[in-house]
Amino acid sequence: MFGFINNSENKIFISGRELLGVENVNLNYSNSYSASRFLGMSRSHSLVMNDVQKSVSFSRYLIYNDPLFSSNPALPISGSINYNGSGYGFTSGFLTEYSVNCAVGAVPNVNAAMSIFGEMRTGINASGNATQPTIYIPNQGSISLVCDNATTNRVVGFDYAIKYLREPIYSIGSRFPVDVFSMPSIEYTASVQLDVDDAFLKSADSFLLQRENKTVSFTIRSRDGLQVLQTLTIPNASLIGENITSSADGGVKLTINYAGQT
Repeated sequence: MFGFINNSENKIFISGRELLGVENVNLNYSNSYSASRFLGMSRSHSLVMNDVQKSVSFSRYLIYNDPLFSSNPALPISGSINYNGSGYGFTSGFLTEYSVNCAVGAVPNVNAAMSIFGEMRTGINASGNATQPTIYIPNQGSISLVCDNATTNRVVGFDYAIKYLREPIYSIGSRFPVDVFSMPSIEYTASVQLDVDDAFLKSADSFLLQRENKTVSFTIRSRDGLQVLQTLTIPNASLIGENITSSADGGVKLTINYAGQT
């Protein structure tokens, strides 16, 4: 009683596999509460007209091939947080956002968010007997990329993000969605930060002429360069904006922004 569950006493599981390198995790739900008043009654009544909004988000270090990124995004994911011999989790989660941040002097970081369509409660345990992956720690020297100006200017970091669009389908007589439609279009964005040597911004009015079919890709390998942990690409990449800054106490910096879709 009045104890404290520390970080070593709880574990995160996704589809039967313990998720390693987790910095933080957040499970939450909220009801669209409204108070309605009726004639002949002195107090209001609580009404919930929509499904409970349930979500899970977490951040972790990218230290092995991410099972979330490599799984089929159209299929549901189970997950749970386990402690005190029990679990609190879900069986029908769908990845909605996934992002990777890389920077000089830091281990690559992953952020993910899922929407839960179905129950999220105590008693759901997503642990299993999946073999734990081998840990590979990448560093700045084991990360490579292909984009504008990357060969003659020093890249100091990049951010990469994917957004999946989901549409739950409801039916009268069912508390939960009878199906979750995954939109065929997937949205990709990336921004690359460089210390400038010879780069200049493109013409601001050239978007319609030069935006399409750029090659933008990022490869994250283990420290020894032998294991590919993640390959990130932007299909049909378009250059959508650039930002150049200069200050009295630093050099010239350029940020390049891309977007793409399938």
